[in-house]
Amino acid sequence: MLAVPKAALRALGLYRPARAIYRFAVDPRYRAGVRLQRQHPKNLFQPFPNTGADRYPAIFRFARETLGDGAALRLLSFGCSTGEEVFSLRRYFPRGFVKGIDINPRNIALCEQRRAASGDPNIVFAQGDSTADEPAATYDAIFCMAVLRHEFVAEEESCDPYLTFADFERTVGDFGRCLKPGGLLALRHCNFRFADAAVSAAFECVMRLPFDPPTPLFGRDNRRLRGVSYNEAMFRKR
Repeated sequence: MLAVPKAALRALGLYRPARAIYRFAVDPRYRAGVRLQRQHPKNLFQPFPNTGADRYPAIFRFARETLGDGAALRLLSFGCSTGEEVFSLRRYFPRGFVKGIDINPRNIALCEQRRAASGDPNIVFAQGDSTADEPAATYDAIFCMAVLRHEFVAEEESCDPYLTFADFERTVGDFGRCLKPGGLLALRHCNFRFADAAVSAAFECVMRLPFDPPTPLFGRDNRRLRGVSYNEAMFRKR
């Protein structure tokens, strides 16, 4: 990234600002995230796109094996970034309806371009910061992957003010409202544990995956949880 060694920058407390300046200069996606963050929108979690095609094959396969591929299936990708997850889901669910929601208008504009090029009438994108506008009990599965987190809390003892447990709980609580009974909720790389949210009482864990140590965990008080592992990744609404 820079000629100066990372260790020296870290020792001086300059690594994060130097990395941010570099990314702002070379990455238009990062610039869009910074601009979005400066607007302080409600319910902003991870402002920076970090996505790729078929990043969670084990989760997608489990969902397909559990739900099948009926034309009546309705799937939601929350925090869909530039659409890679939505189009990955389409490969696992060729017949279902797939919707992507993202808070970043630049991301949604790119998604719309890809959707138009695909000509797929059962893919829809919308800009939004929550599922508040979605009807109750309408989705068979909701995927929220590497969204309910913030990269700036990696070395912090408190996640506030970047994100709070109250925001997380409100968001996943509304996921519960939007899911049909028996519907699946996939959460991966969150900075909080779903088990700590009140809505988790209405779910059962149906899939566990190895804990990813680079994802720090915080408690209901927004304080860092040390020495804690959490491997729950997929939940079924009772």
